[in-house]
Amino acid sequence: LDAYPAKLASLGLDLAIAPLEVNLFNESKSNLRLIEYGIFGWPVICTDIYPYRSNDAPVCRVPNEARRWIAAIREHLADRDALRRSGHELQRWVRQHYLLEDHLDDWLAALTPA
Repeated sequence: LDAYPAKLASLGLDLAIAPLEVNLFNESKSNLRLIEYGIFGWPVICTDIYPYRSNDAPVCRVPNEARRWIAAIREHLADRDALRRSGHELQRWVRQHYLLEDHLDDWLAALTPA
């Protein structure tokens, strides 16, 4: 577990994919995978499922149909400039909404009795 962040960073992906089977368990998850990929500036193709819809993440959501996934991957890889722009947009989204140091007052207010 301690090596996870460094190992993830070492992948140097051009495109990340985040498939999830549509079921109640996965609909109860968070969008952590998008945050992890996004902070590295990796564009994401993911399943169109609740946790990946939250907070309007700038990602490509697709239904769990093989032909739709293949088409989305091919489309993204065909335009490398657009791919980089998508990655930068997702990184900005993560920095805007999910960096703890930018939201300490929100956390303190939520965790401290009034």
